[in-house]
Amino acid sequence: MSTKALQFGTYRKEVDAWIAWKAIVRRQPDMVADLVPRVAPLKPGVPDDGYVLLAAPLPDLDPNFVCRRIVGGGGSCLVVDAPAGSTGDRPPPAMEDGDGNGVVTYTPDQSREMVEIERQASRLSRLAAIVPGSDAQVDVGALKASRWNLCSLTFDDGPHPSVTPRILDILRNEHVRATFFPIGNVAIRHPGIIQRIVQEGHEVGNHSLTHPNMRNLAADAQRNEVAETNRILSTAGADPVLFRPPSGRYNQETLKVLQGERMSPALWNVDTRDWFTRDADKIMAQLEATGTIGSVVLMHMTYNATADALPKAIALLRTRGCRFVTLSEWISSLNSLATPRIAQK
Repeated sequence: MSTKALQFGTYRKEVDAWIAWKAIVRRQPDMVADLVPRVAPLKPGVPDDGYVLLAAPLPDLDPNFVCRRIVGGGGSCLVVDAPAGSTGDRPPPAMEDGDGNGVVTYTPDQSREMVEIERQASRLSRLAAIVPGSDAQVDVGALKASRWNLCSLTFDDGPHPSVTPRILDILRNEHVRATFFPIGNVAIRHPGIIQRIVQEGHEVGNHSLTHPNMRNLAADAQRNEVAETNRILSTAGADPVLFRPPSGRYNQETLKVLQGERMSPALWNVDTRDWFTRDADKIMAQLEATGTIGSVVLMHMTYNATADALPKAIALLRTRGCRFVTLSEWISSLNSLATPRIAQK
């Protein structure tokens, strides 16, 4: 059975295809949120013959349905066979949740919810998008008057024994501080990496003990996922104040548990989809389309493709005016301009 992709047009130059993709994202952001773009030569190995702009739907989505939705919204696309040799933009096999390297395989249900978080973020205030339950608003005039230009790079899962140190090397060379959300039962195997994260000035958050769906757990089990991970991380010198629920899944019990632990939930507003594509060029294409001042960028510390893309990602966001801070600093800075302010933990 052939793999299907969506085709949006053909172009003389590769750069023209990427410009076209950005225009599509601006016109129909909700329609294309479930897509991962790619540009390929019209004829394999013959770039002078032109390029085609393609996109693959996220897992478990019917390309025909997605294309009809785009056309119904005033756009245009065709469903075509993916180019020969394409893997359909499906990620390579990966280890399951909780393996010793912290690599997580995301299911179709998880992927849909993660994409929806980014989609909802475009409709919410910056603080409400990142801190669930917050009704704090920040006036655009206040942002302009303060010349607010903060961005935060965040890395989930892991730590991975080889990829995470690569990411740390890049951040050190680029003089960028970031926020890491490790899994507790993986972090316990790699305390030295957690210690290095802390020593190099980064923030360590909490990403649960076993990477479960928090909604499926009773309150006591949720509390154990958070508290035991805090204990593990504290032995390596970390003091987490932010909790990122796995795949963004939480409920009111989660928020109550976090309040009892004097922690805040923390989501994202820009998803690089590295967890899906495992491809540096596609990671950059996603960031090109969505990254700007105010971005809280979701990445993962377990994929070599993320490390490969990271220097270019930092350079891109810098050209767009970003000054990098940890996520707690991002929240605190925006909160100082908000009305009403969210509770300080």
